[in-house]
Amino acid sequence: MIEIFLNEFHFSTLWNAGILLFCLLYIIGYFFILPVSDSGGMKKGILTILGVTTLFLAVGSPINIIARLTFQGHMIQLMLLIVISSPLLVAGWKPIKINTISFVHTCVDWLTKPWFSMLLLQIFFYGYHLPVVFDFARIELYWNHFFLLGLFSTSILFWISILYKVKVSEKRWLYAGIHHLLLIPYFLFLYTANEGVYRVYSDITLFMSAIEVCLPVEINFPEQFYASLLPFDPVVHQQTGVVLFWISSCLIYIIVLFCKQSVHEGTVLSHS
Repeated sequence: MIEIFLNEFHFSTLWNAGILLFCLLYIIGYFFILPVSDSGGMKKGILTILGVTTLFLAVGSPINIIARLTFQGHMIQLMLLIVISSPLLVAGWKPIKINTISFVHTCVDWLTKPWFSMLLLQIFFYGYHLPVVFDFARIELYWNHFFLLGLFSTSILFWISILYKVKVSEKRWLYAGIHHLLLIPYFLFLYTANEGVYRVYSDITLFMSAIEVCLPVEINFPEQFYASLLPFDPVVHQQTGVVLFWISSCLIYIIVLFCKQSVHEGTVLSHS
């Protein structure tokens, strides 16, 4: 049914040209405007391209539409956005020395402190997924963009703190572990719920509103068409969504931290 629904959309609706343009400009600026990195230039470039590609898939591809159809699709979108794209972009970023005023330097330093950046990420994650907030954001295009941008930005800050601000590998594992432990109450709540927590995936009126905000004005489906998409069991999608996100998030954090630890140990040995 999802494939049939997506076939009704124009190519420009499924693939966001604005997001694509932003991603291309980012890549052009990265390779041709930012200074060449002293070390790991090719590796950082590949990581950046992978990160930008994943970012586009999360918010500029049909996955963005699918995320409005099922909660499982929403969890896949978040996984791509804050668990895969963010660390790739942070790991691939070129170090740049910028002379800033002390106030700006202090703000950046605070925003990238491990505890503070973790708190910001948790606030945006829990705040966005409060049922009343989530249902409202899904039917308001710009509020939904605000929360997705907030999640992406705070995940970038958290990954910066984990990969660059924390020098001891044991502490990196500690912060990553605490971050995942703090998400357990939300995941348990969704996994054990006996009904759909978010009305936007079960109420036909809210469901229609959530889909229509990202459709061109000229596209007008009858209510019966939207109703045919609702047989997806919201409880099943809640359970599979949180399990998928939890397992993939843990695995990716482990892989990234192991890679960071091996790189750090290799650097130490090369200087000893």
